[in-house]
Amino acid sequence: MTKTTEQQKDIPVKNKEIPFLASITIIAYVISVLIIDTFITFDVHFILSWGKFSISLFDILNKVPVIKYYSYILIFQNFDATKFFLWLIFPFVLFYKFINFGWFSFRSWRKSDYILLSVFIVICLLSLVFVLVSPMLRMYYPGLRGIPFNQKMFFAIQQVLWVISWLPGWEFMNRHLLLRSCQQLSKNYVWLLVPVVETLYHIYKAMLEMTGMFIFSFFACWWSMKRENNIMAFLCHFAVEIGLIVLLLIT
Repeated sequence: MTKTTEQQKDIPVKNKEIPFLASITIIAYVISVLIIDTFITFDVHFILSWGKFSISLFDILNKVPVIKYYSYILIFQNFDATKFFLWLIFPFVLFYKFINFGWFSFRSWRKSDYILLSVFIVICLLSLVFVLVSPMLRMYYPGLRGIPFNQKMFFAIQQVLWVISWLPGWEFMNRHLLLRSCQQLSKNYVWLLVPVVETLYHIYKAMLEMTGMFIFSFFACWWSMKRENNIMAFLCHFAVEIGLIVLLLIT
């Protein structure tokens, strides 16, 4: 690799600007969708019964005559199709022209970024120890060590598919669209809306988990803005979710 190529690799992709009205629209969309998702999660009866919009990929596949009788579709019971569409597909289509695909590239990464990624993943995984020492978190995340091996594997596959159904959309919608929209409104502190929104979404969970969510979101947003890149935050978040699945299986 020539020196010129190395220098080009270190240059971040130029950030696309999001117009003021589009920024407001994106912020309104994200907050509205998270409120709706909360209504769906708790089957709130306000204007209508929101619980009926809780749809899994299994529910969809079960409507297809050709495959509805195959037992393998049971692994998709936890694949949240509602989140997948509201958090990823719809915002991707609606706000496509405001997406900066450079934020999803390794092109601007330096060697130090890979080292930092490894350090952050280790820290994130170590934070899972709180699940073991906190009675409230332990009650919310009970261990599954005593169940048969085949059930563990079924649980693991279901949970991984569940993570795949919502995590890409969560990071894309919040850490890319919402974060960059806040940046466009002001270069100062408006971006703090993102960790606040993410924390409030977890308000029904244990205080320790809410605090952890805020800390993670704060540093993930800060790094994403600094490097104009979403990959590190996504990989760290993914590591936490997979680490939690493994922890539940062995404790």
